[in-house]
Amino acid sequence: MRSDRRYLRIPTLILTLTAMLTVGGCSSPTSPVGRSKFADSLRSAKPAAAVKAENTNNADNGNSQTLSAGLSAKGKLPADVEGSVSSDSITDGDSKGTHLELWTYKAEHVDCYRKLLKQWNDEDPDYTLEITFSTMPYEELHDKLMASIQKGEDGPDICDIDAFSFGEVSEGLDSSLYPLDVAMAPYVAELHPARVGVYKGSDNKCYGAPFRMGAAVEYWNMEALEQAGITQKEVDAVTTWDDYIAIGEKFIKSSEAGGRSFTAIDQDEALWSMLAVAEFSEETENTSNAASEMAALRQRMFDTQIAKSSDNITDDIISGDIVSFTESLAFTDTFISDIHDQYGKWYITKCPVFKEGQPCSVCLDDSVSIVMASGKAAPLAADFLCYAKLYEDNVRSVIRNDLSYDVCNRILWEDQEFAHDVTIESNTFFRSYPLDVLKEIDERIATVKP
Repeated sequence: MRSDRRYLRIPTLILTLTAMLTVGGCSSPTSPVGRSKFADSLRSAKPAAAVKAENTNNADNGNSQTLSAGLSAKGKLPADVEGSVSSDSITDGDSKGTHLELWTYKAEHVDCYRKLLKQWNDEDPDYTLEITFSTMPYEELHDKLMASIQKGEDGPDICDIDAFSFGEVSEGLDSSLYPLDVAMAPYVAELHPARVGVYKGSDNKCYGAPFRMGAAVEYWNMEALEQAGITQKEVDAVTTWDDYIAIGEKFIKSSEAGGRSFTAIDQDEALWSMLAVAEFSEETENTSNAASEMAALRQRMFDTQIAKSSDNITDDIISGDIVSFTESLAFTDTFISDIHDQYGKWYITKCPVFKEGQPCSVCLDDSVSIVMASGKAAPLAADFLCYAKLYEDNVRSVIRNDLSYDVCNRILWEDQEFAHDVTIESNTFFRSYPLDVLKEIDERIATVKP
């Protein structure tokens, strides 16, 4: 899998910084008739403490407003598109149950969904499901999905898409998607509102169920930095971009640098636009300066010669050309699959900021799932989808174990046994635990839509 995002149909549009005031988290309306008994039991059993936590989440600093980075994601390939496979279909479940169609671009998702489908049918025998899982290359999936939305027919009941394509799918087309607020109600108190906020429509309803946080973080090759006399204590002390540049200058001036760059910047990278908005998200009067501030920062990195321009961060890491970079936490997948010989060398921290106290992260890569409103069993499909992806027991036993995703269930970040589970390769590959980084920046992740 690769974590280099590319555009296929149109280039990145100029960054616009229009703030739209919304409320973080999803509401918990009363369950309609005819849904799953199991899901209804979860909703009715939702403790008062969870409701209180949900209300608290809605008011979290940095998450009370949703900002737009003004990027066009049309035709944007997901971070792991190279992990998609040729078209393939398989049907599983109870042949006497309600039939659903589920489209995805990741074969490993099908394996997880099938496990969770069996659990669903065992736990809720009155509302069993049979699902046809269709796996196809991302471009094919994207084009077929958009065609089905425009026609209002012939689409899947459930579909996995990339977070960067969500805006294209949902913009102005909320009536084509089924809102997930009710289905998410038993779980939303545990989810990070910044991730949930990205998947809200213009009507403030939730239309996407996440798999992972995909938050922006900083990566450091501590083996190379230590050889240059830079300690982990110095890296931990980096708070601002000025601090980051100072570390970079120290590295390139060292005898160990050997002509290498400190970091790399992709000139077309949406990450930088979104991170700029995130860092200025609490300073409404300065939000209009975010684009120019980030442009100036990147130019300064080039001027001080700590940064190189890059078309492929993965290649730069493999070749040893860089020792630090800013990326999504989802890039841990790329390390484990493509850069395995660098086991134990890399350290993950929060991103620097322009000024102390600013939000330091934003949600990037994710495979978000939607439910089509045209489906005859949309409420049941929504219940299954949210049960499969968001129910804590399933996240613990399947999502984290099988996919090693950086989950967005915040309650699990607090569970040290879970967060430090050594059977999860990302917990031993890096010098820091990914979920510990999320726990540290919890209240400093801003809600920014691409």
